[in-house]
Amino acid sequence: MNNILKYGSISKIPLYDCSAHTAEEWSQRDGVPRPIIGCLDMAYGIFINIMYIPILTVMFESDHFKLSCFKIMIFLGIVDMAALWVNSIATGFLAYHGAVFCSYPNLIYIAGMAGLGLWCCSCIIAMSLVVNRLLDLTKPRICAAIFEGNKTFVVMMLPIMYGLYFVFFTKPVMFSSKYMTWFFDPLIFEGRGNEYANIPHGFNNLLVVGITCLLYTSLCCVLGEKFNMIEDTTNSKMKNMSLQIFFQSALICAINQVASIIYVIMNFVDVPLWIIMMGHVLWQFGHGAPVLIYLCLNRTLRSGLLRRLGLRRVRIGHMERGSINFTKTASN
Repeated sequence: MNNILKYGSISKIPLYDCSAHTAEEWSQRDGVPRPIIGCLDMAYGIFINIMYIPILTVMFESDHFKLSCFKIMIFLGIVDMAALWVNSIATGFLAYHGAVFCSYPNLIYIAGMAGLGLWCCSCIIAMSLVVNRLLDLTKPRICAAIFEGNKTFVVMMLPIMYGLYFVFFTKPVMFSSKYMTWFFDPLIFEGRGNEYANIPHGFNNLLVVGITCLLYTSLCCVLGEKFNMIEDTTNSKMKNMSLQIFFQSALICAINQVASIIYVIMNFVDVPLWIIMMGHVLWQFGHGAPVLIYLCLNRTLRSGLLRRLGLRRVRIGHMERGSINFTKTASN
C-alpha cells in the first residue's frame, strides 16, 4: 500500500511494471488456464463461507458470546471468511482464466495485500486462542484480567494492527496460474526474485511455528497433570471438554504450521510443483478447517447449528421443542 501512495498507482511501481506486453500476451506467455481447479477452488470458498454463517450466529448467542474464547473464535471466523475470498474464490477465478500478475495487476495486487494481511492476522488470532485456553486452565485470574468482558476486543486489536502492518508496509503476494499459488515474485523480470523478498512474512511464519510449538508443549504438560488428578464423574466431563478444546485448537494451528513452513521455503528455494500446490491447499484449508473442526469436535456449536436448522429436538415434559443445554465452558 505504501508503494501505491508513493508512486500514485500500481502500474507506476517499478518492480510491478507490466508495460513490456499486453495483458493477453502475459497470460499466453506465462499463464496456464486451469478451469477444473478454478471451479473447485471457487466452490470450496463459497461452500465454507456459507457454512460459516450459521456457525457464527450460534457463537453470537448471548450464552456463548459472553465467553472470551467464543469472541476470539468469532473474530477468527470473520477473518477466515474474508481470507477465503482471496485464496479460494479470487484464486479460482484467476486460475480459470490462466491469469498471471500482469493479466489483472490491480486485482491481484490488492487481493495479494489483503490475503497476506489476513493470513498474518489469523496466525496471531489462532495463537491467542491457545493462550486463552492455556491461561484458563492454569491461571484463571490472569485469564480473566486479560480477556474478561470487553477486554477481549482490546486484545483482538493487536492482530488487526499486526495484519495492517503487512498490508501497508510489506510487499504483497502475487498469483501465478502456472504454479497455482501466490508468490511474492510476480515473475515479470527474470533473475530479480530476491528484490521481492518479504522478510517480515518469513519472520512471521517462523515465529508462528516456534511459538505455537512452545505453547502446545506447555498445554500438553498442563493437560497431562490435570488428567492425572481426574477421578470422579464431574472431573471426567471436564477431561473430555479439555481434550476437545485441545484437539480443536491443535488442528487449527497444526495446519497453519505446515503451511507456514512451506511458504517460507518455496519463496526462497526451488521446490517441486506438488509441494507448492500443497502449500496453497493448506493455506486454503487453514482458513476453512475451523468450520469442519467445530462441526466435528465442538458439541455446543454442532448442537446449536442443528437446533437452528430445526434438526435437533429434546423432550421437555410432554412437549418437544428445539433446545440446547448451554454450558459455561469454551467448548463442550
